Amino acid sequence: MASSSGLPVALLIIYLTLSLPTIYIAIKHGLKHGVIIGWFFLFIFCTLKIVSSALELKDATSSGAALVSSIGLSPLLAAICGTLHESRVHLLPKSRRPFDKQYLILFHILVSTAIALVASGASKLSNTTIPPEQMKKNLGLVKGGMVLLLLSWISLAIITLATFQHALSQGSEKLAAVGGGKKLLLAVAFSIPFLGIRVLESMIYFFTQNPLLNPVSGSVGLRVGLQIIEEIIVALSLITAGILTRNIDATAQVDRH
Repeated sequence: MASSSGLPVALLIIYLTLSLPTIYIAIKHGLKHGVIIGWFFLFIFCTLKIVSSALELKDATSSGAALVSSIGLSPLLAAICGTLHESRVHLLPKSRRPFDKQYLILFHILVSTAIALVASGASKLSNTTIPPEQMKKNLGLVKGGMVLLLLSWISLAIITLATFQHALSQGSEKLAAVGGGKKLLLAVAFSIPFLGIRVLESMIYFFTQNPLLNPVSGSVGLRVGLQIIEEIIVALSLITAGILTRNIDATAQVDRH
């Protein structure tokens, strides 16, 4: 029992700890340009992980814990998107980012739709009493949602790369003057591969229904190696960058308009 409860206890402690600096970062970074969006969703992600771990502690095979764990990908993707947006605000003049607001809206619609599909389908997958046709339909909803999450991640990777190219084209002197934006962008770029692994792992699980990849009752080794480590790395990367850039508004010297 101790070994089975050790992992959710550890995750509960980790995400309770990470949620506190997230609140601090959100306050320090402020509301301008909508930059609080990323930190708000990072806090939501930490909260969902706390809830998932608590549910798992109560019942190691809880379908509720598995559902909460699965939908946790949505706010993590949104947190990366928000941080990427904040980095672009500080790195690029407004004339170089004319479609940022439209992308933010489209991205959140895409992720919201994806998580609605995943939640709707996954909530019924553990019900063995429903007909096979209904089970197939529910699984189809989940698969569709996971494809949308993968597309969301791909779009983030492309825009991160494009932002690097735009930022580097400004020259080293101007780039050095917007160090805060560069730190945020580096955190996003560092996180993108780990987030991709996590999205692909969930996608493979729902497409193959391999019990070893179950987000709650699956193999502990696979959970740690393909789910937990990736999520912690992404969260720590964003939090570290957020703390390092806590005074970004006071030190920014770039024209954001």
